[in-house]
Amino acid sequence: MRGRPHPEEQATVRRLGRPSTPGLILASLCALAAGGGALLFSAAAGGQAGGGAIPREDVEACMACHSADVDGARAVNHAGLKGSAHKELVCQDCHSSITAAPHTPAMVKEKASCGACHNDAAEAFRKSTHSREDYVPGDHPTCIFCHGSGDPHAITAGSKWTRQQKVQVCTQCHEQRERMGRYKVDPDAVASYKESFHGKALLRFNDLRVAICTDCHLHHDVLSPSHPASTTHRNNAAKTCSQQGCHPGARVNFAMSGANHLRLKVKDTPALYWEEFFFRALTTVTILLLLAGVALDLRREVFGQGRPPRAGRLVGALISLSFLFVVIALTLSVLGAGGVKWTAMAAAGLIGLAVVFHLFRPRKRDEAVPQKRYQRFTLAQRIQHGLLALSFTLLVLTGMPLRFPEVEWLRALNLAMGGLPVSRLVHRGAALVMIFTWIWHTVYLLYRWKQAGFTLKSMTMLPTRKDLADVLDTARYYLGLTAEEPKFDRFQFREKFDYFAVYWGMPIMVLSGLVLWFPIYFGNLLPEVGLSAALIAHSDEAVLAFLAIVLWHFYNTHFNPDSFPMSGVFLTGTMTREEMEREHPLELERLEAAEGEGTGEGPPDQESSPPGSPRP
Repeated sequence: MRGRPHPEEQATVRRLGRPSTPGLILASLCALAAGGGALLFSAAAGGQAGGGAIPREDVEACMACHSADVDGARAVNHAGLKGSAHKELVCQDCHSSITAAPHTPAMVKEKASCGACHNDAAEAFRKSTHSREDYVPGDHPTCIFCHGSGDPHAITAGSKWTRQQKVQVCTQCHEQRERMGRYKVDPDAVASYKESFHGKALLRFNDLRVAICTDCHLHHDVLSPSHPASTTHRNNAAKTCSQQGCHPGARVNFAMSGANHLRLKVKDTPALYWEEFFFRALTTVTILLLLAGVALDLRREVFGQGRPPRAGRLVGALISLSFLFVVIALTLSVLGAGGVKWTAMAAAGLIGLAVVFHLFRPRKRDEAVPQKRYQRFTLAQRIQHGLLALSFTLLVLTGMPLRFPEVEWLRALNLAMGGLPVSRLVHRGAALVMIFTWIWHTVYLLYRWKQAGFTLKSMTMLPTRKDLADVLDTARYYLGLTAEEPKFDRFQFREKFDYFAVYWGMPIMVLSGLVLWFPIYFGNLLPEVGLSAALIAHSDEAVLAFLAIVLWHFYNTHFNPDSFPMSGVFLTGTMTREEMEREHPLELERLEAAEGEGTGEGPPDQESSPPGSPRP
């Protein structure tokens, strides 16, 4: 389609010149063996212009001079030619001006043209943005560069490419920042596609049904999105998105949402930029504060001067080392460095070692004595917690592989579960369970509120001034500024943080999840930024929730040396007197004062406590 050669094409050939004497002898022998008598006659005649006609059907006669073993002539990749889309053609089908050997300058001057056979494709390419003049030679693609990787004889038809290969043809140029910068083309388009659902599904999970570059931007007739005739222009984008097999019914707001090139949309939309900044800042600050709290608590458990933890200081030290490796793994992951898998395995190994030491440690005599138990959770509350934990776990297992498909074991986990079709069904089923649990618990709270005469008596999870004082006193205790930890009542600030984190995250996850579940309906209904805003919120809030559960909730309920290896209250609904004295001394004092020493009965208003507490 274009006469000029691409620089990478030039690397595969050598300049045409007068063949050397040894080359002529070898060429003559090869031509004779191949039946190329005319070529032999031409060589014997001293190489005069037009000295002998080349039989049109005799490719081997041409290869006598144009093989890689002959110096002086342009070498032809014959093996590539025999395996190419043009394997049935002879040389003169493309090089029609070459009629005799040696070739005259006039013969050589006329270049082969792909458009001679592929007229429609050539005309479309001529009108495309790829036909612009180069600022640097070789900047724009040619037929040979795309279809032959620079080799004009090893041509592959586009219909023979896999969908992944088609993407690679485009991205090999478009991810070159310097080259794209010369033409004001955003090089982040490639990374943006790879980060989109389409890119992840195709390149990571081999889902061939999703869109690739050419489905939206076409093949030879690629136009800039600003061109009125472009398939990605605002006036045409809805038609492109709603084509058969894609998103039927899509309108302009859906098509221009930027969900398939989110990184580009965020750069152009301040609202999305600040939304993403907010979630990332929130996640960073929250996780750093939670990590600091866990680290200070472990320091007190292992090195504190007070009572040793129930699991012992050795187990506490192993848990501390495991926690350190978790922090290192998270840091490496954020930095994109290697070693995440091994540090995570080290953290898991240390926890396993702590379990072994805990199981075989010497038991105190009073541990075998049955203790009074106090009810914390009703059966209904435990069921709610169980449904919440189950649905959350399934959502993590099916959602995180799509959020982080570059993590090989997550990708393998998804494929082991049946790939994207199965994980999509499981994810949505788990979401319905979580929504049901959320509604159930909300109705339960409203019922308890009514039972309390619409007073705040039933709202035992509401933060109070004592909670703020407890946070400050706990910080002073951790820093060694006071000798005693504050005494907690029925619920402490850690539990309330966990509880309201759920009520903060649930509306965000549910609403954004519904938008992503029905993207065409909501994408058409909402403003252009609606779909992208939902994608950012759902993705980033999910990461925050996962990290908070693993680093904070799991520590407080399971990995704290006072609860290790697991707090059983979420299963039994009860706590021993020892646990109550350690975790909720003010409530224990009130219960024993009101009911008498040794009754072992729970509080009269025992059903007022909602589930989900890390330290009940």
